[in-house]
Amino acid sequence: GMSKKEIKKKFDELVAFSGVERYIDTPVKRYSSGMTVRLAFSVAAHLEPDILIVDEVLAVGDAEFQKKCIGKMQDVSTVNGRTVLFVSHNMTAITNLCSKGLYLSNGQVAFTGTATEAVSRYLKDNLNQESTSFDFSEVQQRGGAGRLIMQSLLLVNKDGISVESVGIAEPFSFTLKFKSNQTEKGFVRVI
Repeated sequence: GMSKKEIKKKFDELVAFSGVERYIDTPVKRYSSGMTVRLAFSVAAHLEPDILIVDEVLAVGDAEFQKKCIGKMQDVSTVNGRTVLFVSHNMTAITNLCSKGLYLSNGQVAFTGTATEAVSRYLKDNLNQESTSFDFSEVQQRGGAGRLIMQSLLLVNKDGISVESVGIAEPFSFTLKFKSNQTEKGFVRVI
């Protein structure tokens, strides 16, 4: 999509962004799939498109390259005022990068709204709520005096949805259910 003049003008920037400087004299057919995707994203991001469609590009490359990709997508959308269509299963990246969300289920639009709402709806529809709770009510061998017995543990994301896991640096909380066998009045302190 670039003319020879444009390629010559942007060549050093493309190579530097992709991180393949050391291998630039190696034929592309010898590149690993990760190197190929890095170079392809670099070219696509520097084409100055009206709409940049990015499909799971953050699945490859190291953290530094992923950070560059996110920065470039933010520049394309905010600085250049262009549209970025970001397709991903990385919920944290979606909520950080996108303002609007479209959730597809079996090829059909299941939800449209804010990115956070779309992610919440996706997680709600796709996570088995039963499997995210750890049930300890039937455990027989327990330590301690038995004054307070943990019944269950639930991992909850920042939107209050029960989940099996959370991303790095993503806020979360635990919901713990206890049973007390103590008849005397007193306070239980949980730390």
